[in-house]
Amino acid sequence: MTNQKIVLKNAAKIYAAIVGFYFFMKLIGMAEVVEFRILNILFVIWGINNSIRNNIHENMDNNYLTNLSMGFSTGLLGIIGVIASLVMYITLIDDSLMMTLQSTSFWGNNLTLPKVVFSMTVEAMASCVISTFVLMQYWKKHKIESLIKHS
Repeated sequence: MTNQKIVLKNAAKIYAAIVGFYFFMKLIGMAEVVEFRILNILFVIWGINNSIRNNIHENMDNNYLTNLSMGFSTGLLGIIGVIASLVMYITLIDDSLMMTLQSTSFWGNNLTLPKVVFSMTVEAMASCVISTFVLMQYWKKHKIESLIKHS
């Protein structure tokens, strides 16, 4: 499988997991609990890990920089999709989410959609970089020769 397909497939998994999680939270009436956002990092780590693992196992490619860029691209692409969906949700479906975010001490007052997008983008970039570097510490030790012997 090509690197681009691996990245797109796992970015879509991150997107689906985060969006599905928030729809589930809305369904059970807990959408206003902003602290659940911390769970997003688990979905990001899962998708990045899948992307790196797929590249190593399917493409037999354990190049550090290739896997590092694939991991970062996977996470960032998935999160950018989530941010775009959030913007569409707030502008087209339910703008009361902005009031919910503003009422928490986490975001503060005078909250605007551009501020939310900016802060989420910075947060997403940081989580993708950190997650990818942490996961690469695990995956860099895997040698392709050992994978071939076990196949």
